[in-house]
Amino acid sequence: MNNICTGSCLECGKCAVQYRALPVLETFGGAAPAFKPREGYGIAADIGTTTAVLALLNLYTGKIEARHSFINPQAAYGPDVISRISAANGGGLEELRRLITAAVSAGIAEILASRGLRPRDIKDIAAAGNTAMTYLLLGLPCRSLGVYPFLPEYRTEPVYPYEAVFGDSLLSCPVRIMPWLAAFVGGDITAGLIYTKAMAAKQFLLIDLGTNGEMALYDRGRLTVTSAAAGPAFEASAPAQGGGASGVISLLAGLVRRGIADETGLLTGESVFTQKQIRDLQLAKSAVRSGLEILLKSSGLGYDGLERVYLAGGIGQAMNAADAADIGLIPAGLAGKTAAAGNAALGGAVFALLAPEETAAEAEKLRQEAVEINLAAHPDFNEYFLENMYFPCFS
Repeated sequence: MNNICTGSCLECGKCAVQYRALPVLETFGGAAPAFKPREGYGIAADIGTTTAVLALLNLYTGKIEARHSFINPQAAYGPDVISRISAANGGGLEELRRLITAAVSAGIAEILASRGLRPRDIKDIAAAGNTAMTYLLLGLPCRSLGVYPFLPEYRTEPVYPYEAVFGDSLLSCPVRIMPWLAAFVGGDITAGLIYTKAMAAKQFLLIDLGTNGEMALYDRGRLTVTSAAAGPAFEASAPAQGGGASGVISLLAGLVRRGIADETGLLTGESVFTQKQIRDLQLAKSAVRSGLEILLKSSGLGYDGLERVYLAGGIGQAMNAADAADIGLIPAGLAGKTAAAGNAALGGAVFALLAPEETAAEAEKLRQEAVEINLAAHPDFNEYFLENMYFPCFS
């Protein structure tokens, strides 16, 4: 098998074998408690800001039989959640909703055609996305997401009729929506937590790294969450370099190790990156690292107290932990405890199909337990942010 990373993580699925951390994306066995085989198929959906992925799940065997991924067409309105929220609040809500619902419906239709299935064979859908993507999928006004104190105005229902969400009659089945935990900690983190909790660690940190860095610290039933505005820096640097956004981190780590990018981020030799790209990457990695440090400080856990750090999301799911540590994205002391968890949001959505009632109860429990830390208002954030702008020194 060719194990060379192409950067197309959601289409490839090879990391399930490479990292052995993705049983939920290949085979389920007893991973999802209370799984009772039933007839038909389900669609698990991870609706990301940049990329969306759909998985066809055989509800009798518990195995994924097909995948389909696509670039979120809402990108025409901007690369990040802030630009999408602004566009929605400026009169573009219905169009943004139309774009994503049409793309998901088309993806489902393509999966059906590729497998020779009929629409009535789909019995269930479960979707996970960040709060803004969930609002846009459901056509909910985004006013409160765009102004301080950034509190979600609407609670989503656990289940919606297919036609009420997608506006067409392609299918007739329930659509299960993973609930958000905060304005910028969405259902993708809820789904990811449900998935990673099944890996048995009692004290772990989940980092969902995409255009928005969402983090959740789970400590024996205590849940603290935050988000860092990572922005599109990793994705924006990727096309010219190859290897996808996770490959950008490996390339950057190589520059730091060789001293081509010094501690301050100044380029001292030839590089595949421009100086501006280096600065943008520094801002993104510092925001995420600072959020991580504040979460740990707030909980009283040190590096030794964590059992595992799981990296998920469009960037994190294929990231090399040693490279992430070498640029200071994660502390060196946590590199040995860090593993790529794959598309954890998709995994949680799959759990919602395998054990709908149990997963819904767990999601609601997480929603009630979650305590949010607002980094922008935290008294230590600026200090951490300035400190974490620097790269580690290897000279």
